[in-house]
Amino acid sequence: MLSDANYQAGGKQRPLRELIVYFVLAYAITFGLGVAIIFLRPQLESVVGPLGPLGTSWLYYVAVCAPTISAVLVSVIFGGLSGVKTLFSGLSRRFQFRWALVALLTYSAGCLVWALVERALSGGTSNSIDIHAILISSPLLWITTPQLLVDPGPWGEETGWRGFALPRLLERLSALPAAFILGVIWAIWHTPAFLVSGLSQFGLNFAWFLVGGVCLTIFMTWIYVNANRNYVVAGFIPHAVANNLFSAHVYNGIKTEALVFAAIAMLLVVGLGPSLKGWRFSQLTTAEV
Repeated sequence: MLSDANYQAGGKQRPLRELIVYFVLAYAITFGLGVAIIFLRPQLESVVGPLGPLGTSWLYYVAVCAPTISAVLVSVIFGGLSGVKTLFSGLSRRFQFRWALVALLTYSAGCLVWALVERALSGGTSNSIDIHAILISSPLLWITTPQLLVDPGPWGEETGWRGFALPRLLERLSALPAAFILGVIWAIWHTPAFLVSGLSQFGLNFAWFLVGGVCLTIFMTWIYVNANRNYVVAGFIPHAVANNLFSAHVYNGIKTEALVFAAIAMLLVVGLGPSLKGWRFSQLTTAEV
């Protein structure tokens, strides 16, 4: 374990080492389980027992929660209990309430605007986005089902991606390149889900998923730098909203989802530039984060 003195002496090298170890571990857990499930399922089940539907099996939850599991482990290795405390401090940082509303409503509003513009341009029809699903099905899915609890995406991933990785990337980069790098890494990490029948990403076009993942990360990073680095607001909420809209069948396909995400990200980049706020994060240290 590195001491505080080692950290100060190492300058920005500690965040880089932490990031490398973190990404390797998160990928190793998810890809390792993915390979075992895809190619060695009978042998795996002989050891752990029948997996049943993969979307409800405990191994699936371990694979999805690998980013958070890895974040906790790496925080312990490099920072001990204080490192874990710093990691989870991002759950309770004070923020302006408007950012919670932005995180909750932006994508639904963007989908609605997209559908209305499409209807105006096509003479009253919208084939790519279902307005009824935006206004009725999407909120009902949260109210009448346990989706928020059983969907491991937000709570299984965001402590890792937005709570651990993003602040360390911002040690070295401004917000836009940090978001782009994290978005690519985040999207590629989902690859095993595209290869396992029965999972939500199976059979989808990965190229459009990659575009959507990067653009969603830009949006999340914008909220992160403005909402006092609270990753409940910047990570959990927008991730849950994106999954909810997908599950409610708001879009006719992943291409439309990616294009909506891209339109919102483009507006942010054009309006704010690479900082997504107007100032750099080079003065922040991991200890402050």
